[in-house]
Amino acid sequence: MKKKIISMILCAAFCLTALLLAGCGLKEDEKGANIQVYLADFPQTLDPALVQANPDVNVLLSLIFEPLTKLGDNGKVYGALANNWYGKYDKVNLEYAQYYELNETFWSNSFTVTADDVIYAWKRILDPDTESPYAPLLYCIKNAKAVKAGIMTSDDLGVTAEDDRLLKVVFEDAADFSEEEAKELGIKAYVFDEASFQIACEEFAETVSNIHLSPVREDVVKRYKDYVVESDLNHVYQWGDYSAASIVGNGPFKVQAYERGKKLVLERNTYYRYEEEIALDKYVNPYRLTCYLYEGQYQYSTNEGGMTQAEYQTKRFQNGEIYWLGSLSAAAKEQYGSSVKSNETLNGFGLLFNTKTIPDANVRKALAAAVDRKELASKVPNGIAATGFVPSRVFDTGRGTDFRAVGGNLYSDYSVDYAKQVLGSSRAGGLRMIYLIPYDISDFENYRVVRDNLKQANIYEEIANYAVSCWDKIGVKVTAQGLVYKDYMAALQESNFDIIGYNFIMDSVDALAYLAPYAKMYSGRPVSISLDSSSYTPGYTLLEDDEYDALVDAAAYTADRKERAAALHAVEKKLEEICPATMLFTYSYDYTVSGKLSGIGDRNYYGAIDLTGLKLSDWRTINASEEAASIALEEAHESK
Repeated sequence: MKKKIISMILCAAFCLTALLLAGCGLKEDEKGANIQVYLADFPQTLDPALVQANPDVNVLLSLIFEPLTKLGDNGKVYGALANNWYGKYDKVNLEYAQYYELNETFWSNSFTVTADDVIYAWKRILDPDTESPYAPLLYCIKNAKAVKAGIMTSDDLGVTAEDDRLLKVVFEDAADFSEEEAKELGIKAYVFDEASFQIACEEFAETVSNIHLSPVREDVVKRYKDYVVESDLNHVYQWGDYSAASIVGNGPFKVQAYERGKKLVLERNTYYRYEEEIALDKYVNPYRLTCYLYEGQYQYSTNEGGMTQAEYQTKRFQNGEIYWLGSLSAAAKEQYGSSVKSNETLNGFGLLFNTKTIPDANVRKALAAAVDRKELASKVPNGIAATGFVPSRVFDTGRGTDFRAVGGNLYSDYSVDYAKQVLGSSRAGGLRMIYLIPYDISDFENYRVVRDNLKQANIYEEIANYAVSCWDKIGVKVTAQGLVYKDYMAALQESNFDIIGYNFIMDSVDALAYLAPYAKMYSGRPVSISLDSSSYTPGYTLLEDDEYDALVDAAAYTADRKERAAALHAVEKKLEEICPATMLFTYSYDYTVSGKLSGIGDRNYYGAIDLTGLKLSDWRTINASEEAASIALEEAHESK
């Protein structure tokens, strides 16, 4: 009898497995399609909290991480990691709080995602030693600004885990401080009533859709802090820089393999929204998304064709070797014409001016005005000429409104003649502009080989050279200098530049995110350890302007959306007047796909695309052919 029962159980289990595989469209022992893609240029780091140099980084990060909410292409807030959120006044503790109920889901290493993981990520962003441009996004939380300044500890931050799946966020409330305390701490806060509190909740639900505010695992981050790679002893990597094992995410895909500058393989996160006894593809259909970069661009002796990354990937797409071609070159955009999809992003490229080495605001504004943004954007395959510092599609008074459209064209007068007029009798010269060398090479000499001998293109160098030619027309002499990533970041963080080309990667619908970093208390910089200085550290431009700081502070804690929008427009106009920074163009994400691909999901408001339903026709034949070719290549290599 016992044997019969066991036999029936085994039979039932076999039938269930067969049903599940049939539901997936998979045969036994099959995992699904491995789809060769080129989604975007590789980011310098996959750490969502740090300064990002790649304009398309959210395309990749959104596959690996999941924030609390998401913004649809219509700007509406939907659930993501959180399935419900609400605000209420806590009558026991006398505080205004918002609550987020989390979905049951798991990290790619199988551990449960908890409210504490969100709290750790935010505390890390607000850590006085962390250099995160996303810190000001969290300043509406109680004590957040004081924590970032080192005045309070992270234990004072107004976030708590009520249980594993319930996050409580308490907002900064003026009622918590006397006038004397607020002045001493440099604190501004919301003056709440029920209506303004609900508006603050609505705004914060939009804010936490930002991919850079996604949760991260504390144990993994700390384990891989200051990670040393034996093959690269000259560089100490941080979490998210190098090892696939170090990148544990809570999104639909996990990082299965990662060699910076060479290979990125994303594999289905089987623990994402994991439920027992369901089809594998209920949430994620493709088994793998594989992207290889053109190694030849770094192997100077073997790169006989002298192809750029864009040329190499376009060739692979033409040959049917990859099925998604992203980060399109101008030639590819022209070649594929109407089949090219273009997603406008909320990120842009511009210039930061060192206000200590260029102290005259007229000089800075003349430098900003002299660059012809339309002509420059025409040289950038995915560039859209900027008309103001805050990008188009950032919310003005809420969903369906556009801050840029309301603010108009702040740069309408900009031209060489206008720049000369602004410059007037002011004089400047001998300035240095820094630009990024994005290739994964060790020094400028190697870069010169790539650039000169192999005709390798670097869009940031082309932008720098164009800007220098514009400044020459107004009599300001500037030299351009390229730096590889680690040296570029050192120059940025130490403000060791006169002018630096900079990607403003904010992915935010809040204009404050773009404008706040120039206010000293909102810079996101590590705190100063000097006893003679303020707890707050100036931003990269070293701007210290009390009037600008006050305008930002006032806007940050105005809950009424119409009043807040008006205050932020005043901040943007002041920024243009004192000009520590200027926006040159904003980015679109351009791509084309093979006819063999289907199941492409919706894009979000930031331009990233849902690829969880991606399907490749005849994938079994394609994958078998790719595997055979890979084996043959390995055998040929071993025989040499």
